Amino acid sequence: MHSPLESNTLGPNVWDYDMILEKIGYGKTQWILLLVSGLLTITSVAAQQAMSIIVIASQCEFETTQAEKGVMMAASVTGIFLSTYIWGYISDDIGRRKVLLYGNFASNALQFVLMFVTSVWLFNIINLLVGISVGAVSAALYAYLSEFNIPRHRAVAINYSTMFVSVTAIYVPATAWLVLSSNWAITVGDFVFRPWRLLLLVSLLPGLIGGLILLYYPESPKLLLSQDKNKEAMEAVSWISKFNRGKPIHQVLNCDEFTLKSEDPAGENLLAESQGCGILSKICKATVPLFHKPHGFNFILCNLALFGMFFSSNGMQLWFPEIVNRSSGAENNSSTVCEILSVPMESPNVTETLLFSFKGCTDHISSKTYIDNLIVGFAFLIGFSIQGLILNPLGRKNVLLAALGLAVLSGILLHFMENTTGVLLLFCLYILLPGLSISIMIGAIVDLVPTNLRSKAVSFCMSLGRLGIIAATNLMGVMLQPYCNTTFAMFTCTLIVCIVIVHYLPIRNSA
Repeated sequence: MHSPLESNTLGPNVWDYDMILEKIGYGKTQWILLLVSGLLTITSVAAQQAMSIIVIASQCEFETTQAEKGVMMAASVTGIFLSTYIWGYISDDIGRRKVLLYGNFASNALQFVLMFVTSVWLFNIINLLVGISVGAVSAALYAYLSEFNIPRHRAVAINYSTMFVSVTAIYVPATAWLVLSSNWAITVGDFVFRPWRLLLLVSLLPGLIGGLILLYYPESPKLLLSQDKNKEAMEAVSWISKFNRGKPIHQVLNCDEFTLKSEDPAGENLLAESQGCGILSKICKATVPLFHKPHGFNFILCNLALFGMFFSSNGMQLWFPEIVNRSSGAENNSSTVCEILSVPMESPNVTETLLFSFKGCTDHISSKTYIDNLIVGFAFLIGFSIQGLILNPLGRKNVLLAALGLAVLSGILLHFMENTTGVLLLFCLYILLPGLSISIMIGAIVDLVPTNLRSKAVSFCMSLGRLGIIAATNLMGVMLQPYCNTTFAMFTCTLIVCIVIVHYLPIRNSA
Protein backbone atom coordinates (compact mmCIF):
# COMPACT_ATOMS: atom_id res chain seq x y z
CA MET A 1 0.00 0.00 0.00
CA HIS A 2 1.57 3.26 -1.12
CA SER A 3 1.09 6.69 0.33
CA PRO A 4 -0.72 9.13 -2.00
CA LEU A 5 2.46 11.16 -2.05
CA GLU A 6 4.50 8.28 -3.43
CA SER A 7 2.89 8.27 -6.87
CA ASN A 8 3.48 11.13 -9.26
CA THR A 9 0.26 12.33 -10.90
CA LEU A 10 1.64 15.60 -12.25
CA GLY A 11 3.41 14.14 -15.26
CA PRO A 12 6.59 12.18 -15.94
CA ASN A 13 8.97 15.11 -15.42
CA VAL A 14 7.11 17.29 -12.91
CA TRP A 15 7.38 16.48 -9.21
CA ASP A 16 5.72 18.01 -6.18
CA TYR A 17 8.22 18.92 -3.43
CA ASP A 18 6.38 16.90 -0.76
CA MET A 19 6.31 13.94 -3.17
CA ILE A 20 10.10 14.12 -3.55
CA LEU A 21 10.58 14.27 0.24
CA GLU A 22 8.45 11.13 0.51
CA LYS A 23 10.65 9.39 -2.08
CA ILE A 24 13.85 10.44 -0.32
CA GLY A 25 12.51 9.33 3.04
CA TYR A 26 12.98 10.50 6.62
CA GLY A 27 16.66 10.58 7.53
CA LYS A 28 19.66 12.51 8.81
CA THR A 29 18.44 15.81 7.36
CA GLN A 30 15.29 15.75 9.51
CA TRP A 31 16.85 14.25 12.66
CA ILE A 32 19.75 16.70 12.76
CA LEU A 33 17.48 19.64 11.92
CA LEU A 34 15.23 18.64 14.83
CA LEU A 35 18.30 18.69 17.11
CA VAL A 36 19.31 22.09 15.69
CA SER A 37 15.83 23.48 16.33
CA GLY A 38 16.07 22.18 19.89
CA LEU A 39 19.45 23.84 20.45
CA LEU A 40 18.18 27.16 19.05
CA THR A 41 15.07 26.87 21.23
CA ILE A 42 17.17 26.28 24.36
CA THR A 43 19.23 29.44 23.77
CA SER A 44 16.15 31.51 22.83
CA VAL A 45 14.21 30.51 25.95
CA ALA A 46 17.30 30.56 28.20
CA ALA A 47 17.89 34.20 27.20
CA GLN A 48 14.64 34.93 29.06
CA GLN A 49 14.63 32.34 31.86
CA ALA A 50 18.28 32.75 32.92
CA MET A 51 17.47 36.35 33.85
CA SER A 52 15.36 35.06 36.75
CA ILE A 53 18.56 33.63 38.28
CA ILE A 54 20.87 36.42 37.14
CA VAL A 55 18.77 39.15 38.80
CA ILE A 56 19.41 37.48 42.17
CA ALA A 57 23.10 36.72 41.58
CA SER A 58 23.82 40.27 40.34
CA GLN A 59 21.61 42.24 42.76
CA CYS A 60 24.50 43.37 44.95
CA GLU A 61 26.79 44.25 42.07
CA PHE A 62 24.10 46.25 40.25
CA GLU A 63 22.42 47.42 43.51
CA THR A 64 19.01 46.67 42.01
CA THR A 65 15.63 47.24 43.65
CA GLN A 66 12.72 44.84 43.21
CA ALA A 67 11.27 47.08 40.48
CA GLU A 68 14.61 47.15 38.62
CA LYS A 69 14.73 43.36 38.75
CA GLY A 70 11.37 43.33 37.00
CA VAL A 71 12.77 45.57 34.26
CA MET A 72 15.82 43.30 33.86
CA MET A 73 13.61 40.24 33.42
CA ALA A 74 11.29 42.03 31.00
CA ALA A 75 13.99 43.53 28.75
CA SER A 76 14.62 40.56 26.44
CA VAL A 77 10.91 39.63 26.40
CA THR A 78 10.16 43.20 25.27
CA GLY A 79 12.60 42.81 22.38
CA ILE A 80 10.90 39.56 21.33
CA PHE A 81 7.47 41.21 21.59
CA LEU A 82 8.53 44.14 19.41
CA SER A 83 10.25 42.11 16.70
CA THR A 84 8.77 38.63 16.22
CA TYR A 85 5.76 39.66 14.12
CA ILE A 86 7.92 41.77 11.80
CA TRP A 87 10.63 39.08 11.53
CA GLY A 88 7.94 36.66 10.33
CA TYR A 89 7.26 38.83 7.30
CA ILE A 90 10.97 39.40 6.66
CA SER A 91 11.67 35.65 6.75
CA ASP A 92 9.09 35.13 3.99
CA ASP A 93 11.02 37.64 1.90
CA ILE A 94 14.78 37.13 2.41
CA GLY A 95 14.61 33.48 3.53
CA ARG A 96 14.09 31.55 6.74
CA ARG A 97 17.66 30.28 6.95
CA LYS A 98 19.15 33.78 6.68
CA VAL A 99 16.84 35.14 9.35
CA LEU A 100 17.64 32.20 11.65
CA LEU A 101 21.40 32.58 11.19
CA TYR A 102 21.46 36.38 11.48
CA GLY A 103 19.17 36.37 14.53
CA ASN A 104 20.94 33.51 16.29
CA PHE A 105 24.51 34.74 15.82
CA ALA A 106 23.52 38.33 16.63
CA SER A 107 21.92 37.21 19.91
CA ASN A 108 25.01 35.08 20.70
CA ALA A 109 27.31 38.06 20.12
CA LEU A 110 25.16 40.40 22.22
CA GLN A 111 24.94 37.87 25.09
CA PHE A 112 28.73 37.59 25.01
CA VAL A 113 28.99 41.41 25.28
CA LEU A 114 26.55 41.31 28.23
CA MET A 115 29.13 39.30 30.18
CA PHE A 116 31.30 42.41 30.52
CA VAL A 117 28.68 45.14 31.10
CA THR A 118 28.85 46.87 34.50
CA SER A 119 25.93 49.32 34.20
CA VAL A 120 22.46 47.92 34.87
CA TRP A 121 20.77 50.24 32.36
CA LEU A 122 23.29 49.46 29.60
CA PHE A 123 22.73 45.81 30.50
CA ASN A 124 18.97 46.27 29.96
CA ILE A 125 19.43 48.05 26.62
CA ILE A 126 21.70 45.31 25.26
CA ASN A 127 19.35 42.67 26.65
CA LEU A 128 16.53 44.38 24.73
CA LEU A 129 18.63 43.98 21.55
CA VAL A 130 19.18 40.32 22.48
CA GLY A 131 15.39 39.93 22.56
CA ILE A 132 15.02 41.59 19.14
CA SER A 133 17.57 39.12 17.73
CA VAL A 134 15.93 36.15 19.47
CA GLY A 135 12.64 37.27 17.90
CA ALA A 136 14.09 36.36 14.50
CA VAL A 137 14.68 32.78 15.67
CA SER A 138 11.17 32.53 17.14
CA ALA A 139 9.61 33.82 13.92
CA ALA A 140 11.38 31.56 11.42
CA LEU A 141 12.26 28.35 13.27
CA TYR A 142 9.04 26.31 13.07
CA ALA A 143 8.33 27.25 9.47
CA TYR A 144 11.87 26.22 8.44
CA LEU A 145 11.65 22.94 10.39
CA SER A 146 8.22 22.02 9.00
CA GLU A 147 9.25 22.64 5.39
CA PHE A 148 11.91 19.90 5.57
CA ASN A 149 9.22 17.38 6.61
CA ILE A 150 6.32 15.82 4.70
CA PRO A 151 2.84 16.93 5.85
CA ARG A 152 2.16 13.95 8.12
CA HIS A 153 5.47 14.44 9.98
CA ARG A 154 5.25 18.23 10.42
CA ALA A 155 3.04 18.36 13.51
CA VAL A 156 5.13 15.67 15.22
CA ALA A 157 8.40 17.48 14.42
CA ILE A 158 7.08 20.79 15.76
CA ASN A 159 5.71 19.08 18.87
CA TYR A 160 9.11 17.52 19.68
CA SER A 161 10.79 20.85 18.99
CA THR A 162 8.50 22.69 21.43
CA MET A 163 9.31 20.10 24.11
CA PHE A 164 12.78 21.66 24.23
CA VAL A 165 11.11 24.58 26.05
CA SER A 166 10.61 22.13 28.93
CA VAL A 167 14.21 20.96 28.54
CA THR A 168 15.30 24.61 28.93
CA ALA A 169 13.33 24.86 32.18
CA ILE A 170 15.60 22.06 33.44
CA TYR A 171 18.79 23.24 31.70
CA VAL A 172 18.75 26.77 33.19
CA PRO A 173 18.55 25.89 36.93
CA ALA A 174 20.84 22.87 36.49
CA THR A 175 23.63 24.87 34.81
CA ALA A 176 23.08 27.81 37.17
CA TRP A 177 23.50 25.50 40.17
CA LEU A 178 26.73 24.16 38.68
CA VAL A 179 28.16 27.57 37.76
CA LEU A 180 27.04 29.54 40.83
CA SER A 181 27.82 26.89 43.44
CA SER A 182 31.32 28.28 44.06
CA ASN A 183 32.50 31.81 44.83
CA TRP A 184 35.39 33.03 42.73
CA ALA A 185 36.34 36.18 40.90
CA ILE A 186 38.72 37.37 38.19
CA THR A 187 39.70 41.00 38.73
CA VAL A 188 41.00 43.18 35.90
CA GLY A 189 41.41 46.75 37.12
CA ASP A 190 38.01 47.87 38.42
CA PHE A 191 36.17 45.10 36.60
CA VAL A 192 35.30 41.92 38.51
CA PHE A 193 34.24 38.85 36.53
CA ARG A 194 31.99 36.76 38.76
CA PRO A 195 30.24 33.41 38.19
CA TRP A 196 26.86 34.86 37.17
CA ARG A 197 28.51 36.38 34.10
CA LEU A 198 29.65 32.93 33.03
CA LEU A 199 26.01 31.85 33.12
CA LEU A 200 25.39 34.05 30.07
CA LEU A 201 28.04 32.09 28.17
CA VAL A 202 26.45 28.77 29.20
CA SER A 203 23.07 30.04 27.95
CA LEU A 204 24.35 31.00 24.49
CA LEU A 205 26.41 27.85 23.82
CA PRO A 206 23.55 25.58 22.61
CA GLY A 207 22.48 28.22 20.08
CA LEU A 208 26.04 28.76 18.91
CA ILE A 209 26.46 25.01 18.28
CA GLY A 210 23.07 24.84 16.54
CA GLY A 211 23.90 27.84 14.35
CA LEU A 212 27.22 26.35 13.25
CA ILE A 213 25.43 23.14 12.21
CA LEU A 214 22.75 25.17 10.40
CA LEU A 215 25.45 26.76 8.20
CA TYR A 216 25.63 23.45 6.32
CA TYR A 217 21.89 23.41 5.55
CA PRO A 218 20.30 24.97 2.45
CA GLU A 219 17.37 27.36 2.37
CA SER A 220 13.91 25.77 2.53
CA PRO A 221 13.17 24.37 -0.95
CA LYS A 222 9.46 25.05 -0.39
CA LEU A 223 10.12 28.75 0.19
CA LEU A 224 12.49 28.92 -2.81
CA LEU A 225 9.79 27.43 -5.04
CA SER A 226 7.26 29.99 -3.78
CA GLN A 227 9.74 32.70 -4.86
CA ASP A 228 10.27 31.10 -8.32
CA LYS A 229 13.90 30.28 -7.48
CA ASN A 230 13.71 26.87 -9.14
CA LYS A 231 17.44 26.38 -9.68
CA GLU A 232 18.23 26.99 -5.98
CA ALA A 233 15.32 24.73 -4.98
CA MET A 234 16.69 21.91 -7.18
CA GLU A 235 20.12 22.30 -5.54
CA ALA A 236 18.54 22.18 -2.06
CA VAL A 237 16.55 19.03 -2.93
CA SER A 238 19.73 17.41 -4.30
CA TRP A 239 21.51 18.23 -1.02
CA ILE A 240 18.74 16.55 1.01
CA SER A 241 18.91 13.46 -1.22
CA LYS A 242 22.68 13.09 -0.92
CA PHE A 243 22.64 13.70 2.84
CA ASN A 244 19.79 11.28 3.54
CA ARG A 245 20.38 8.56 0.99
CA GLY A 246 23.95 9.12 -0.22
CA LYS A 247 22.58 9.19 -3.79
CA PRO A 248 21.95 11.93 -6.36
CA ILE A 249 18.28 12.90 -6.61
CA HIS A 250 18.09 11.54 -10.18
CA GLN A 251 18.86 8.04 -8.94
CA VAL A 252 16.26 8.29 -6.17
CA LEU A 253 13.56 9.35 -8.66
CA ASN A 254 14.79 7.02 -11.46
CA CYS A 255 14.73 9.77 -14.06
CA ASP A 256 17.40 11.80 -15.80
CA GLU A 257 15.58 15.12 -15.93
CA PHE A 258 12.74 16.58 -13.90
CA THR A 259 11.26 19.86 -12.77
CA LEU A 260 9.67 20.88 -9.48
CA LYS A 261 6.08 22.01 -9.26
CA SER A 262 5.79 25.67 -8.26
CA GLU A 263 4.45 26.52 -4.81
CA ASP A 264 1.86 29.17 -3.99
CA PRO A 265 3.46 32.64 -3.75
CA ALA A 266 4.79 33.44 -0.29
CA GLY A 267 2.85 36.70 -0.21
CA GLU A 268 3.55 40.36 -0.82
CA ASN A 269 7.24 41.25 -0.93
CA LEU A 270 7.47 43.82 1.86
CA LEU A 271 11.10 44.77 1.32
CA ALA A 272 11.13 45.14 -2.46
CA GLU A 273 9.49 48.56 -2.80
CA SER A 274 9.07 49.72 0.77
CA GLN A 275 11.29 51.11 3.47
CA GLY A 276 10.80 51.95 7.13
CA CYS A 277 7.25 53.16 7.74
CA GLY A 278 6.11 51.71 4.40
CA ILE A 279 6.91 48.19 5.60
CA LEU A 280 5.10 48.75 8.90
CA SER A 281 2.11 50.18 7.04
CA LYS A 282 1.87 47.09 4.83
CA ILE A 283 2.14 44.81 7.86
CA CYS A 284 -0.70 46.71 9.58
CA LYS A 285 -2.89 46.40 6.48
CA ALA A 286 -2.16 42.67 6.29
CA THR A 287 -3.14 42.32 9.97
CA VAL A 288 -6.54 44.06 9.73
CA PRO A 289 -8.37 41.03 8.17
CA LEU A 290 -7.74 39.12 11.43
CA PHE A 291 -10.39 41.35 13.04
CA HIS A 292 -13.01 41.05 10.30
CA LYS A 293 -16.26 39.11 10.66
CA PRO A 294 -17.12 36.30 11.22
CA HIS A 295 -13.96 35.33 13.14
CA GLY A 296 -12.91 38.78 14.42
CA PHE A 297 -14.69 38.69 17.80
CA ASN A 298 -13.48 35.17 18.59
CA PHE A 299 -9.94 36.18 17.61
CA ILE A 300 -10.06 39.11 20.07
CA LEU A 301 -11.24 36.74 22.82
CA CYS A 302 -8.39 34.33 21.99
CA ASN A 303 -5.89 37.17 22.33
CA LEU A 304 -7.28 38.13 25.73
CA ALA A 305 -7.14 34.50 26.92
CA LEU A 306 -3.55 34.02 25.73
CA PHE A 307 -2.52 37.33 27.29
CA GLY A 308 -3.90 36.08 30.62
CA MET A 309 -2.23 32.67 30.36
CA PHE A 310 1.19 34.15 29.56
CA PHE A 311 0.66 36.80 32.25
CA SER A 312 -0.09 34.21 34.93
CA SER A 313 2.21 31.33 33.96
CA ASN A 314 5.35 32.88 32.48
CA GLY A 315 5.20 36.00 34.61
CA MET A 316 5.04 33.93 37.79
CA GLN A 317 7.69 31.50 36.50
CA LEU A 318 10.23 34.30 35.99
CA TRP A 319 9.75 35.48 39.58
CA PHE A 320 9.63 31.97 41.04
CA PRO A 321 13.41 31.76 41.80
CA GLU A 322 13.25 35.08 43.69
CA ILE A 323 10.19 33.94 45.65
CA VAL A 324 11.78 30.59 46.59
CA ASN A 325 15.13 32.20 47.46
CA ARG A 326 13.45 34.71 49.77
CA SER A 327 11.25 32.01 51.35
CA SER A 328 14.12 29.56 51.90
CA GLY A 329 15.90 32.10 54.10
CA ALA A 330 12.92 32.54 56.42
CA GLU A 331 13.39 31.51 60.03
CA ASN A 332 9.72 30.64 60.49
CA ASN A 333 8.73 27.71 58.27
CA SER A 334 5.11 27.81 59.44
CA SER A 335 4.33 31.04 57.61
CA THR A 336 2.56 31.48 54.29
CA VAL A 337 4.50 32.68 51.25
CA CYS A 338 3.13 36.21 51.51
CA GLU A 339 3.86 36.45 55.24
CA ILE A 340 7.50 35.64 54.45
CA LEU A 341 7.75 37.97 51.45
CA SER A 342 6.16 40.89 53.29
CA VAL A 343 9.13 41.03 55.68
CA PRO A 344 11.73 43.52 54.36
CA MET A 345 15.02 41.97 53.29
CA GLU A 346 17.47 42.24 56.16
CA SER A 347 21.13 42.90 55.74
CA PRO A 348 23.21 39.82 56.56
CA ASN A 349 25.56 39.60 59.50
CA VAL A 350 29.00 40.90 58.47
CA THR A 351 30.63 37.76 59.81
CA GLU A 352 28.60 35.70 57.34
CA THR A 353 30.31 33.83 54.72
CA LEU A 354 29.72 35.02 51.41
CA LEU A 355 32.92 35.86 49.67
CA PHE A 356 31.22 38.66 47.77
CA SER A 357 29.14 41.14 49.66
CA PHE A 358 28.54 44.73 48.72
CA LYS A 359 27.56 47.26 51.37
CA GLY A 360 26.02 44.57 53.57
CA CYS A 361 24.13 43.02 50.65
CA THR A 362 24.03 39.29 49.95
CA ASP A 363 23.44 37.64 46.60
CA HIS A 364 23.43 34.08 47.91
CA ILE A 365 21.12 31.63 46.12
CA SER A 366 19.99 28.67 48.21
CA SER A 367 20.13 25.07 46.97
CA LYS A 368 16.35 24.90 47.46
CA THR A 369 15.93 27.58 44.78
CA TYR A 370 17.68 25.42 42.19
CA ILE A 371 15.94 22.21 43.30
CA ASP A 372 12.44 23.72 43.24
CA ASN A 373 13.03 25.22 39.78
CA LEU A 374 14.31 21.87 38.52
CA ILE A 375 11.12 20.26 39.85
CA VAL A 376 9.02 22.81 37.91
CA GLY A 377 11.08 22.05 34.77
CA PHE A 378 10.52 18.29 35.10
CA ALA A 379 6.83 18.96 35.84
CA PHE A 380 6.54 20.77 32.49
CA LEU A 381 8.20 17.86 30.68
CA ILE A 382 5.87 15.32 32.32
CA GLY A 383 2.89 17.64 31.85
CA PHE A 384 3.41 17.94 28.09
CA SER A 385 3.60 14.13 27.83
CA ILE A 386 0.39 13.59 29.84
CA GLN A 387 -1.42 16.35 27.94
CA GLY A 388 -0.68 14.62 24.64
CA LEU A 389 -2.34 11.44 25.94
CA ILE A 390 -5.54 12.99 27.37
CA LEU A 391 -6.23 15.73 24.82
CA ASN A 392 -8.19 13.66 22.30
CA PRO A 393 -10.08 11.38 24.75
CA LEU A 394 -11.21 14.25 27.00
CA GLY A 395 -11.40 17.05 24.43
CA ARG A 396 -9.48 20.30 24.11
CA LYS A 397 -12.08 22.59 25.68
CA ASN A 398 -12.64 20.27 28.64
CA VAL A 399 -8.89 19.98 29.28
CA LEU A 400 -8.51 23.77 29.06
CA LEU A 401 -11.32 24.43 31.55
CA ALA A 402 -10.08 21.75 33.96
CA ALA A 403 -6.46 22.97 33.82
CA LEU A 404 -7.38 26.62 34.36
CA GLY A 405 -9.86 25.72 37.12
CA LEU A 406 -7.24 23.71 39.01
CA ALA A 407 -4.75 26.59 38.58
CA VAL A 408 -7.27 29.01 40.12
CA LEU A 409 -7.79 26.65 43.07
CA SER A 410 -3.99 26.44 43.53
CA GLY A 411 -3.74 30.24 43.50
CA ILE A 412 -6.41 30.55 46.19
CA LEU A 413 -4.78 27.91 48.41
CA LEU A 414 -1.38 29.65 48.14
CA HIS A 415 -2.80 32.41 50.36
CA PHE A 416 -3.23 29.92 53.21
CA MET A 417 -0.75 27.05 52.71
CA GLU A 418 2.10 26.99 55.25
CA ASN A 419 3.64 23.56 54.57
CA THR A 420 6.71 23.97 52.33
CA THR A 421 6.00 20.82 50.27
CA GLY A 422 2.39 21.94 49.81
CA VAL A 423 3.56 25.40 48.69
CA LEU A 424 5.89 23.84 46.09
CA LEU A 425 3.11 21.61 44.76
CA LEU A 426 0.69 24.54 44.49
CA PHE A 427 3.29 26.72 42.75
CA CYS A 428 4.00 23.89 40.27
CA LEU A 429 0.31 23.68 39.39
CA TYR A 430 -0.09 27.48 39.35
CA ILE A 431 2.74 27.87 36.83
CA LEU A 432 2.37 24.58 34.94
CA LEU A 433 -1.33 24.39 34.11
CA PRO A 434 -1.77 27.82 32.43
CA GLY A 435 1.57 27.20 30.66
CA LEU A 436 0.32 23.89 29.22
CA SER A 437 -2.96 25.59 28.25
CA ILE A 438 -1.08 27.97 25.94
CA SER A 439 -0.28 25.25 23.38
CA ILE A 440 -3.92 24.02 23.41
CA MET A 441 -5.14 27.58 22.92
CA ILE A 442 -2.87 28.10 19.92
CA GLY A 443 -4.33 24.97 18.33
CA ALA A 444 -7.81 26.40 18.91
CA ILE A 445 -6.85 29.69 17.24
CA VAL A 446 -5.78 27.80 14.12
CA ASP A 447 -9.33 26.36 13.89
CA LEU A 448 -11.07 29.68 14.49
CA VAL A 449 -9.53 31.70 11.63
CA PRO A 450 -9.35 31.07 7.85
CA THR A 451 -6.39 29.08 6.49
CA ASN A 452 -4.76 32.05 4.78
CA LEU A 453 -4.69 33.99 8.08
CA ARG A 454 -3.53 31.24 10.45
CA SER A 455 0.19 32.03 10.43
CA LYS A 456 -0.49 35.73 11.06
CA ALA A 457 -3.02 34.90 13.78
CA VAL A 458 -0.62 32.70 15.75
CA SER A 459 2.23 35.22 15.43
CA PHE A 460 -0.01 38.08 16.56
CA CYS A 461 -1.36 36.13 19.55
CA MET A 462 2.12 35.02 20.64
CA SER A 463 3.32 38.63 20.46
CA LEU A 464 0.43 39.80 22.62
CA GLY A 465 1.12 36.93 25.01
CA ARG A 466 4.66 38.19 25.50
CA LEU A 467 3.18 41.59 26.31
CA GLY A 468 1.47 39.75 29.18
CA ILE A 469 4.88 38.54 30.42
CA ILE A 470 6.23 42.11 30.32
CA ALA A 471 3.24 43.39 32.29
CA ALA A 472 3.49 40.57 34.86
CA THR A 473 7.23 40.87 35.56
CA ASN A 474 7.07 44.63 36.05
CA LEU A 475 3.88 44.44 38.12
CA MET A 476 5.40 41.86 40.46
CA GLY A 477 8.58 43.92 40.78
CA VAL A 478 6.56 46.82 42.15
CA MET A 479 3.82 45.00 44.09
CA LEU A 480 5.14 41.61 45.28
CA GLN A 481 6.69 42.69 48.59
CA PRO A 482 4.33 45.44 49.78
CA TYR A 483 1.10 43.92 48.37
CA CYS A 484 1.82 40.21 48.08
CA ASN A 485 -1.71 38.88 48.68
CA THR A 486 -3.18 41.47 46.30
CA THR A 487 -0.64 40.48 43.64
CA PHE A 488 -1.51 36.78 43.87
CA ALA A 489 -5.22 37.65 43.84
CA MET A 490 -4.75 39.65 40.61
CA PHE A 491 -3.02 36.70 38.93
CA THR A 492 -5.79 34.34 40.08
CA CYS A 493 -8.54 36.71 38.90
CA THR A 494 -6.82 36.88 35.51
CA LEU A 495 -7.12 33.09 35.25
CA ILE A 496 -10.82 33.28 36.20
CA VAL A 497 -11.34 35.69 33.28
CA CYS A 498 -9.53 33.18 31.04
CA ILE A 499 -11.96 30.44 32.15
CA VAL A 500 -14.96 32.62 31.24
CA ILE A 501 -13.48 33.40 27.81
CA VAL A 502 -12.65 29.75 27.07
CA HIS A 503 -16.17 28.73 28.12
CA TYR A 504 -17.75 31.05 25.52
CA LEU A 505 -15.27 30.34 22.71
CA PRO A 506 -16.48 27.81 20.07
CA ILE A 507 -13.49 25.49 20.60
CA ARG A 508 -13.88 22.04 19.05
CA ASN A 509 -13.21 19.27 21.55
CA SER A 510 -11.63 17.05 18.89
CA ALA A 511 -8.02 18.05 18.11
